Amino acid sequence: MAAKESMRFPVWQGQEGEGRCQITLTLMDTGNGIHGLLTGGEKPHVGGVVLALPRPSLGGKGWSADVYITPVPGHKDVNVARTVAEMLARELRIPVVITAGIHSDHLDPEELSKIVGYCDALTQIAVAALALS
Repeated sequence: MAAKESMRFPVWQGQEGEGRCQITLTLMDTGNGIHGLLTGGEKPHVGGVVLALPRPSLGGKGWSADVYITPVPGHKDVNVARTVAEMLARELRIPVVITAGIHSDHLDPEELSKIVGYCDALTQIAVAALALS
């Protein structure tokens, strides 16, 4: 797919999961990139920001992205934000900023795994939907 210079979807939003593990991904077309908000859990917040800039792969095949990460100290939200931003930038070939904040108290490993899976699923859905716009 070639880079889309002007995607022109005003806002895309998806949601996965339920209760304390529910995740929402909201993406806005800025005209020259995507600004996204990845939130969820019982206490959505700003836990960090990730910027992903697409570039041709250094291996010479396909696309990759340079990624810049700014976490709020003590927050790990940027781990899932990085995956989301990097995949969107690589697949859509446009700059992507994701602000993330996902929190529920005392999550167990199974719940954390569900949250990561929901973030991945939302990203794949978004890529498929936006590649068609």
